[in-house]
Amino acid sequence: MNWSERLKAPFPFYMDDDRKNIIFILVVSLFVVGFMHVFRPSFSHHTLLTVGQKFLFGGVTFFVLLLDIIFLPKFFPKAFDNFTIGKYILVTALHLILIGIASTIIDEVYICPQRTLWENIKGANLQVALTGFMPVTIIFFFLKNKMLQQNLRSALAANQELQKIKHLKKEVVSKSLSANTPVVLHSDTSETLSLHLPDLLFIEADDNYSTVVWKNGQGIQKKLLRVNLKNIESQINNAYAIRCHRSYIVNVNVISNITGNTNGYKLQILDTDHFIPVSRQKGKEVIEKIQQLRNMMELA
Repeated sequence: MNWSERLKAPFPFYMDDDRKNIIFILVVSLFVVGFMHVFRPSFSHHTLLTVGQKFLFGGVTFFVLLLDIIFLPKFFPKAFDNFTIGKYILVTALHLILIGIASTIIDEVYICPQRTLWENIKGANLQVALTGFMPVTIIFFFLKNKMLQQNLRSALAANQELQKIKHLKKEVVSKSLSANTPVVLHSDTSETLSLHLPDLLFIEADDNYSTVVWKNGQGIQKKLLRVNLKNIESQINNAYAIRCHRSYIVNVNVISNITGNTNGYKLQILDTDHFIPVSRQKGKEVIEKIQQLRNMMELA
């Protein structure tokens, strides 16, 4: 995975709700106060800071994080959709810049008015960088582990549903995918492909081309069509053949196993060694479709 792909990898936007985020922000702010008290950084001031001054910088940290984590996503929701590592780095940089500006103002007006503005700018931002390094590092690994645990729990729950499906009536699978009515896929070059949807495994896109992969009595078959995935998706129009990724459509009925890690989910296709990636925004939909399929089979 290159750096561009790493920066686009999904990443959690802190905690799950505002209450948890406020508690999280308070803990980080108190950590800053405790760090300044224990290590007593005096590199940006002539004298050691008092307890009140340390809490003043902790308060600055609290209100900056409150603005960035609680209020900005409400004002600019689209900017925080599909949160990634790259966006996390930008938001973290915003935290440090705003805390640095506020700390400079405090030094200039209250703590070190006798120093030049440039000296206060350098001193305040140096203190923010050195004080913030440890909490930023801890927060990154904490959130990364949190996302990993969430994905593992969801994958485990989905695999339990898949195990239940294996013990239910297999003929219901055919009903869910309209087995008696073959679907005909049309390409941009008037080429067509006719297949029964229960035989479909997945479809992989590559720009304006799509590779359809299905299984029949002769084994696994593949066919390349000149047609984009959005067009094929509209032609299939079935609730259990879903777009799980910008480059893939998968038949929910042929998922044999789900694995989860910090990058999201991967779907193993039944009786094959194919693993299909799931984009972060589609993960919940895939899990829900598996649950719906299990419920439908139990009612049949």
